[in-house]
Amino acid sequence: MIGPPVHLRSHTIPLLSIGGVLVGWVAAAPDFEKEVRPVLQQYCFSCHGPEKQKGKFRLDTLSPDLVKERRAAEHWHEVRIALNLEEMPPEEKPAPNDAERRIILAWLDDAIAKANETLRSTGGRVVMRRLNNAEYQNTMRDLFGLDVTYARDLPPDAVSPEGMRNNGSALQMSGLQFDYYLKAAREALDRVIVTGSAPEVFEHTFEKSTEERWIDGVQPSNSIGDKREFLVRIKDKYPDQGAFRIRIRAKTVIADEKSAVPYMKVYVGYRPDTLVDRELLEARVLTNEEVQDFEFVGQLENFPLPVRKQGKFPGLVISVANEGANVEIESLEFKAPLFDAWPPEHHRRILHDSELRETDEGAYGREVIARFLTRAWRQPVTEKEIDRFHKFFGKVRPEMPSFEDAIKESLTMVLVSPSFLYILEPDSASARKLNPYELASRLSYFLWSTMPDAALLDAARAGRLDRRDGVKEQVNRMIADSRCDRFIDQFTTQWLDLEAGDRLVIDQKVYPGFRPSLKEEMRRETQYFFGELLRKNLSARNFLQSDFAILNDRMARHYGIEGVRGRNFRRVALTGERAMRRGGLLTQASILLGTSTGVDAHLIKRGVFVRKRLLGDPPAPPPPNVPELETADEDFASLPVREQLERHLKDTACADCHRGIDPWGYALQEFDAVGKWREEVVRPKNGKDGITLPVDARAKLPDGREVNGIDELRAYLLEHREEQFARALVSKLLTYALGRSLEFSDQSVIDTLTKDFLKNDLRLAELLQSIAVSAMFQTK
Repeated sequence: MIGPPVHLRSHTIPLLSIGGVLVGWVAAAPDFEKEVRPVLQQYCFSCHGPEKQKGKFRLDTLSPDLVKERRAAEHWHEVRIALNLEEMPPEEKPAPNDAERRIILAWLDDAIAKANETLRSTGGRVVMRRLNNAEYQNTMRDLFGLDVTYARDLPPDAVSPEGMRNNGSALQMSGLQFDYYLKAAREALDRVIVTGSAPEVFEHTFEKSTEERWIDGVQPSNSIGDKREFLVRIKDKYPDQGAFRIRIRAKTVIADEKSAVPYMKVYVGYRPDTLVDRELLEARVLTNEEVQDFEFVGQLENFPLPVRKQGKFPGLVISVANEGANVEIESLEFKAPLFDAWPPEHHRRILHDSELRETDEGAYGREVIARFLTRAWRQPVTEKEIDRFHKFFGKVRPEMPSFEDAIKESLTMVLVSPSFLYILEPDSASARKLNPYELASRLSYFLWSTMPDAALLDAARAGRLDRRDGVKEQVNRMIADSRCDRFIDQFTTQWLDLEAGDRLVIDQKVYPGFRPSLKEEMRRETQYFFGELLRKNLSARNFLQSDFAILNDRMARHYGIEGVRGRNFRRVALTGERAMRRGGLLTQASILLGTSTGVDAHLIKRGVFVRKRLLGDPPAPPPPNVPELETADEDFASLPVREQLERHLKDTACADCHRGIDPWGYALQEFDAVGKWREEVVRPKNGKDGITLPVDARAKLPDGREVNGIDELRAYLLEHREEQFARALVSKLLTYALGRSLEFSDQSVIDTLTKDFLKNDLRLAELLQSIAVSAMFQTK
């Protein structure tokens, strides 16, 4: 976010190079006191001066020195945006003529350019950024090679004003946070480094459900369809830790082509005393009517296992559920723990084979520490740094019962060191280029949310990251890798607030067929859609309007689209009526649900979403003591939404803000709270549903243009707001890539990236390449 929200609404600047708006105008910048202030006094000070400060914004006292007063520079930047878009003064107020407007813009462009140049060497720099919880989890998993939950007990991450969870200014470290990391590191090393002989392997095969009844309304059975589950319990001898395998022999029974394809879900664990009483291991689509073997693997530590000998001990519970046509289960086999050898690979990754192991414990300990340090710190380490931890090992060894315990304590210190917990980059007085290993880490945490892999470190070591083509080659490789799914998940969730729907309770009286599990399918649709654009290097214009969707059978049914079978998401062409109703982010249920109340569409939430998430133009927060949208009139709820808001907007303070928000929401009224298309709205009457009204999706947008419904809104966005959308997306991706908020001094880089993005047809993968090779990304 560039500066605080002020009443001068922060629209994104159109792509005008510094001074570009002044082509054929003046060569020398106007004098502020003699030429600019008089124009501002005539047109602006009445609303933003000594007597009145609309939006708490005062212009007459704002310093014209943009170099010394960086806060003032950010406010002047907002003024330039409002003038460029002709948003200020408001329509009902006198406005400067073209010559007067050019005087202000000429001074602003010159002052901003000079300030940019002066502030570039020190502005917008974050020296250290702590790993957020997702990055910590991924890094620990990749470091150890053991897929267990490492970050479960860490405090939740704070969210930046832009909605990002990887912003360095929001990721603080406290004494309590350090204690959590210390505990997590010790528990991790206790799991990874094993002692003693190999554990006994437990194995059992079940040929029928072992329970007569599971939960209310659900019957266990070998034939599982609606409200039936195949369920087994293991009471004795099963292990609490380690990898396990479940092998199911089953077949499907599909009545006809119209029957839903079976979707078999395997759950493990049962803890009624916890928020999540069981965890989904995996789900599979079944299409073959012949008996097949299906294998599922997991790690027992990741599932809610009951505490032994406490209460009514249920044992290890494994349940198989299904959605769709019947599935016949012949048997279920459980085996654990699984390991290829003993000690297992994750142990040998740390305590490697060495001649020193039996002959010189101290020297072997140093070898172990040196190897671990290099990988954990994600860069070469010095002898002095190795010595530091080796000395610690020597100090604690006499106090520990075994070599393994001393090593675990020593490596714990590595895992709570700043070089592991932070993405360390140079702390120098002025900006400098990242070295190859620092760049490798920045790339890896940008696109994979984890530590660099061997190939990326090899590229750093060989000098290939010193070349633009070398960096682009790595970006392409990383996008194609499945680990890029982490970036897709993290970025889309934070950019579009895909968790908003999880915070809503859907009114089952209004939507009786809605299942909470559909929320996850909605989110996956949006993430698969983003992934399709990224991995095929398609145009980001598809975010605004597309002729295809990424759907599975559940989402297709939800949208009323026929001919899609199976739970796998795939590309579906949108033609005819489909194309009028679907295509682009604003027609996707994850967005529409998140901007609803759970009962109906929320017009204001949807308007804010368009401005904040798509156009990079977050409206100012409402002033205090704004009257609620309610009235004593008992028939108020039965009024059309437009009339309800018109009553609210009789307050002038409300009207000023809402005229820039509500029109975007009106244009989305053709979708209900769960994202289904509608042509009528049922309004309550005397507390009961009873009045049916036609959908009114007419809107007069802030620039005076009119649209009616989603189809015209998407066309408008492409024709008149494409540049603004492109800049907003560039800014959001750059914010995520850098792990910090953007500042006034970053604007020239954003200008260049946006110009190139538009020139390259808004191709998404090429934008990530451009960010990765930019001086801003490669400089600290």
